[in-house]
Order: sequence, then C-alpha cells, then structure tokens
Amino acid sequence: MYVSNMNKNISLLNQKDVFQNALVVILFLLLSVVPAYSQLDPFLLLEKPGTKHRIRYYLGDEIEFKLKDEKEFKKGTIVQFSDTSFYVNDYIEVPLRTVDALADRSKVAGVHAMARNTLFVIPVFFLFSAANNIFNTGDTPIVSEEVYPLSGVFLGLGAAGFLYKGRRYRLKNRWRIIMVRL
Repeated sequence: MYVSNMNKNISLLNQKDVFQNALVVILFLLLSVVPAYSQLDPFLLLEKPGTKHRIRYYLGDEIEFKLKDEKEFKKGTIVQFSDTSFYVNDYIEVPLRTVDALADRSKVAGVHAMARNTLFVIPVFFLFSAANNIFNTGDTPIVSEEVYPLSGVFLGLGAAGFLYKGRRYRLKNRWRIIMVRL
C-alpha cells in the first residue's frame, strides 16, 4: 500500500514538473519573440501592385527622388519616417504626395564596370589576330578584317554601358510609394 501511494505521488510530481517546464518554455518563447517584432524598422515601399516588383528603402539608405513641380532628381539619405512623409539629410521633410518619381541607381556601378571590361576586350582581339597572322598563317595584313567589325560592336556596347543612368520609376505608371510600419 505504501508503494502504490508513493507511485501516485511521484506521478503527480512528474505531471506538475512537466506542466511547469512547458509553461516556462512557452513563456520564454513568447517573451523572446516580442522584442524581435518591436525592433522591426519602418520602411518606404515602392511597388507596382499586382506584380512582384518591389523596392524597399530603410533608414540610412540613399534615395533619389523627383518632386512634382521640379525637373531634376534630388539625392539624399533617409534619416527619419513619419506616416505621410520621409525626411532626408538635415531633416528636410518630403511628403509622399509630392513625389513624382523615384530612381534606382543601385546597378549603375555594375553596368559601368561591365562597359569598362568590354573596352578592354578590343586590344585583346587585335593582339591575338596579329599574333595568329604573324606566327601561324603569315598573312600580309597583320590584323584580320574580321577584327574591325567585332571591335566596333564591343566599342558600341562599352559606350552604351557608360550612358546608362539607372532606372526611373514614375508614380503615374501604376507605381506607388507607401509607408510600411510593422
């Protein structure tokens, strides 16, 4: 009889321990998740509704924008957000309703690097053609005639790459900007 009472007490203790441990784990998970959600930063979202095209601008990001009454793009660093505007540089307020277009210049450096590399290919064509004709074939024009149009194509690609200024998103063409706070 004593043993059966002892087993009941042990099983009750184990159930209490399991319940307490489960409660501690659940409270730990709940309390560890709350600070993660509270630290999510607001951001400015440029999107085309109905598609997957989205660009996010966070605090500290460079943004290039054009206002409705102006012709040139302005550039600044985002320092603060409010519900209806964002602030750049020295806390200059830019209301969302006055923005006419945004520019994404993030790929300009990569395109310019590719354009520069295409220009380095042209002398390589001339050198290989000249070396081939001098050492292998012995043809009289040292540089083959096929090298000139090919070099012209690479020269055109390089020049076109340096003209690239990035993509501009006009808000009239179904693009919109919204402030997102989580």
